[in-house]
Amino acid sequence: MKKLESIHFHQFRGIRDLRLEHLGQINLLVGINNSGKTSVLEGLSIYCHPLDLREWLRIARQREQENRFNQSSVLDSIQWLFPKLDLLGEKDDQIEAGKLLIDGNGSYPVKKLQASYEVIEGLRISERKRRRNLAQGEQVEDEIPEIHRGIDLHLEVHADSDQLSFVDAPTFVQNFQLWEDDFIGKFPGSGQLNLKTSVVTPSSHRSEVNQLRLLSEASFQNFKADVVSLLREVDAGIIDLEILVPSDVIASRPNTYIQHEKLGLAPLSTFGDGIRRLLHIALKLASVRGGILLIDELEVTIHTEALQNSFKWLVRWCKQLDVQLFATTHSLEAVDALLDVTESDSDLVLHRLEPRETHTRVVRHDWNRLKLLREELGQEVRW
Repeated sequence: MKKLESIHFHQFRGIRDLRLEHLGQINLLVGINNSGKTSVLEGLSIYCHPLDLREWLRIARQREQENRFNQSSVLDSIQWLFPKLDLLGEKDDQIEAGKLLIDGNGSYPVKKLQASYEVIEGLRISERKRRRNLAQGEQVEDEIPEIHRGIDLHLEVHADSDQLSFVDAPTFVQNFQLWEDDFIGKFPGSGQLNLKTSVVTPSSHRSEVNQLRLLSEASFQNFKADVVSLLREVDAGIIDLEILVPSDVIASRPNTYIQHEKLGLAPLSTFGDGIRRLLHIALKLASVRGGILLIDELEVTIHTEALQNSFKWLVRWCKQLDVQLFATTHSLEAVDALLDVTESDSDLVLHRLEPRETHTRVVRHDWNRLKLLREELGQEVRW
């Protein structure tokens, strides 16, 4: 049984009544721009970490990860995970603003996630102001409370008690108060009910945050040689990956280096986006053994000539590591390459999202139908 056999987004961000059924090991999401493909990946990550508020905030701010100076506030970021009536249509009485609902089925024990929030105000001493005053050596005993905005966040998770060994009651309820001056580090993290997931965005390969840890984990799992074989699909001169500390720089930090036939030892940062993204995908895959990998724009930075061999590697290791993959794409070449390296309905399923006024229609193509449409009829399947 797969981690997820089906998932139903009743309402999440701007999508509603979107059903993905009979999921495969490799699930490809296609559709026009703004059809909800990225939102599906975000909703899956939150559904798989239903009580982990740090994951909620990370997903809520994921689209702003390259904009460090103009990010939305903590409260605004969380609230944008919920549907907005002014965007969905005020006359729609089936949508409840401030409420989120996702349910699913599969071997993952969580079956339903419900969340709601209410905006509140209260007298508080600004935590940011207090810290700033402390840093400047000023007195903080006589600070006057000020009115601050916040939200009451209510989370309710329903699980299958037959699939859980550590609880008797299948319902989990948690309430949080979040304030506009809260520091992100104060958000509670909870591993309870979590299913391993990892997200690859179109630009996340450019950040080296946690990359050394991921490469170390892959090395301990004897997975590094397989990662190198994937990178060689793009550059045959790559020999090995190393974590090194330059000896000629004082107080330098460890960094990732590539041993190359022509270049010798060179920092990973000197290589192109294709190498860096494939490495990022491979390391993320190794980190979610037995879980779910979410890739937004699967084909980004990978040359069309390398797609088939790269995807063949990815599909093989998803099977060996028992990882269920959900990926978005705009590329017909990516669809065809995945079709070429998979073999059955359980391997690959394509889901085309078609937004309607009251719901999102999903057209499902299993491997056999996709093969017929593409190879025999030559039809467009993305929109």
